[in-house]
Amino acid sequence: MKLSPTLITDPRRLVELRPAWEGLLARSSNDAIMLHPHWMLPWWDVFGSSGRRTLRSIAFFEGDHLVGFAPLVSRPHLYRPGIPFRRLETLASGEDRADETCSDYLGIIAERDREGELASAFAEALSSGACGGWDEILLPAMSGEGPLPVMLRDALLARGLYVSLKDSTAAAYVPLPKTWDAYLSALKPNKRSQLKKSLRTFEEWADGPPVIARVRFPSELAEGKRILLALHRERWSAEGSEGVFASPRFAAFHDRVMSEMFAAGMLDLGWLSVRGEPIAAFYNLRHAGKIYFYQSGRNLEVPAEVRVGVAMHAYLIRAAIEEGLREYDFLAGTSQYKMSLALATRPIVNLRAARPSAVEMARRTAERVIDGAKILRDHARRGRPSAAAPKPPRRL
Repeated sequence: MKLSPTLITDPRRLVELRPAWEGLLARSSNDAIMLHPHWMLPWWDVFGSSGRRTLRSIAFFEGDHLVGFAPLVSRPHLYRPGIPFRRLETLASGEDRADETCSDYLGIIAERDREGELASAFAEALSSGACGGWDEILLPAMSGEGPLPVMLRDALLARGLYVSLKDSTAAAYVPLPKTWDAYLSALKPNKRSQLKKSLRTFEEWADGPPVIARVRFPSELAEGKRILLALHRERWSAEGSEGVFASPRFAAFHDRVMSEMFAAGMLDLGWLSVRGEPIAAFYNLRHAGKIYFYQSGRNLEVPAEVRVGVAMHAYLIRAAIEEGLREYDFLAGTSQYKMSLALATRPIVNLRAARPSAVEMARRTAERVIDGAKILRDHARRGRPSAAAPKPPRRL
């Protein structure tokens, strides 16, 4: 039976779809926490009214059975030097830089083993105008592990669209073994040695392992948030920043997400204490046997040689192993501290598709002109005598 697309433009209909949406995720090969209604519905509540966004999601049914779901919004976008585009993009993406939630593993949801069928139905729905007028579609931050991104690219190319599918970064993660010793053995020798040294140094300074406290009851949620925000601000104060929670939209979004996730048993919010004082806080999410590391904070009075962040993650990885979980996911980015603990990485990919149109031709022309001007500026700079290096700032 051919899949039937249903356009969803009313947020109330999106809420009504929630049980089927959750069931589809459980049957998909990408049951990621940030594709879950607990993440995406609060995002729409906070960000849906900004940026002239309108809901343009598509549910794909076989009879009454939900086989696929494209959680999309539409909004106008301007390319330099002012070329207007009608853009489709996934929920939980496209925020202003100051408000970015940095959601990962987004994209289209398909029932396992029906990805090709859904990719074809999705491309047909876009081409036929089932979700209204559009000039481009962006599907950012998709997991590159499964078959769906390539199937979407091929299905869209087959309908005459301009399509690009590119790696944007990678996500570091730990496929959790059965024991802590097995995890240590899986690390490369130099990483294993460094981790053991970091834990020895930490425990020598702390007079033993830290006390790990987690928010377990509704009455503890406010205190967990307070500690997280205080240590997050402290950590970023060293960079001259107040941290991401300084954004009112970002903070409002996470107020809603934390409450939803806690009620669903998906919130892992807590802190490490030494001598009765919180020294590091973690804001993680848990779903389907996985822990996702999202945000953190730390006390800057801890000596620099005591690697608080590495120690915190090591204790949390050990706790996840003891709990019998299957993965500890650092999400996108390959920072040194993530790679020092991770055992594997997965690609994060972005897909863009555009209709052949006058605005797309204008965008491409402008892009070539801008890139050419940048190359000329770079050549000109290399041809000039180098300026004297600025003096480093005085240490305070």
